[in-house]
Amino acid sequence: MHQHTDKFFAAVRTLSGNGPIKKRLISAYDDNLAHLPSDELPKSIRSRFELLRRTMLSVKPLGAESPVLASVRKMSIADANRCANQIVAMFSELGQSKDNSKLSDQLNTSAQPADLLAKRYQSLN
Repeated sequence: MHQHTDKFFAAVRTLSGNGPIKKRLISAYDDNLAHLPSDELPKSIRSRFELLRRTMLSVKPLGAESPVLASVRKMSIADANRCANQIVAMFSELGQSKDNSKLSDQLNTSAQPADLLAKRYQSLN
């Protein structure tokens, strides 16, 4: 489970970085979440993750582009923001899980790491 939290953390870090939201979303998903098996995620976020996956793979790619790139390319900025917000929300829920008590040690902070990253992400949008 901790490796899944690490993947979500990396995705949220990417989302809270600089650059256009669509580029950040593609990187966050492709680099960190695309290969996560949804059946290993907690039931509380599994259906939302599966919906995110369907959304991120919903458009048939053109030429050599990936399905993720094609799907995000067709999204509005608002839709891309909604997907990013879902990733942040799922990470926040994972971070609050009792099974992830080591999360604040991994982040080397005593503050609420998921909330801090979520606020950083929100401030960019």
